[in-house]
Amino acid sequence: MSSRFYCPDPPRDGRFRLGAEEARHLARVSRHVPGDRVVLFDGQGFATTARVVAIGKDRVELIAEGEPVPEAVPPCSLSLATAIPKGDRFDWLVEKATEIGVDRLIPLVTDRSVVDPRESKLDRLRRTIVEACKQSGRNRLMTLEAVVAWRDLVLRPGLEVRLVARPGGQMPGRLPRVPRPGLSVILAVGSEGGFSPAEEDLADSRGWHPIRLSHNLLRVETAGLAGAAIILAGCEERDDDDDGLG
Repeated sequence: MSSRFYCPDPPRDGRFRLGAEEARHLARVSRHVPGDRVVLFDGQGFATTARVVAIGKDRVELIAEGEPVPEAVPPCSLSLATAIPKGDRFDWLVEKATEIGVDRLIPLVTDRSVVDPRESKLDRLRRTIVEACKQSGRNRLMTLEAVVAWRDLVLRPGLEVRLVARPGGQMPGRLPRVPRPGLSVILAVGSEGGFSPAEEDLADSRGWHPIRLSHNLLRVETAGLAGAAIILAGCEERDDDDDGLG
């Protein structure tokens, strides 16, 4: 039974009000009643315990109780830029990337891409992100960007540690050093067959670092999640050492 609900709107007159979909889930699926305590999160890092005070048709009102729930801060801000796998494999990738702590997911169109999702599909996947946050205890929604061409991403300014998955690259334990605080990392994963030679050359010319995620060939969604997990774990270890990356 779910006890976490997404409430992006601030309270009015001291009361939180759930949107229709979340209200129906609280009342009809989870079968909460007035007096029950649940957790509300706004998707931007804030969460609080709240008591249900009123339930109506497609409407639930709650009052916060106690102090806000502390936010679990990830060891670094990780963006995952990935080509889109076929079928429901992209849905699975979005869900699991949210669970493990990816900050931003950027769908890529590359020379070898075979899937270019419509905005309507991305809107549906944003609901998947909400559900994954509810399940995993995450209080900040993963951002799902609009589709971006690989060249446009490579040339985007302001990126710190830029990594691209490529056979023959360095293992990700040897990442380039960057100053703290505010560590930001982006990992790019190509489509089946990887990036084209021209795309690899462009990345090399703009300071992207090739890394190898496995001795085996991985599917797009496997590579994205494996790389994200490795990088987040590595950042956390270095954060414990308080020694930056390198």
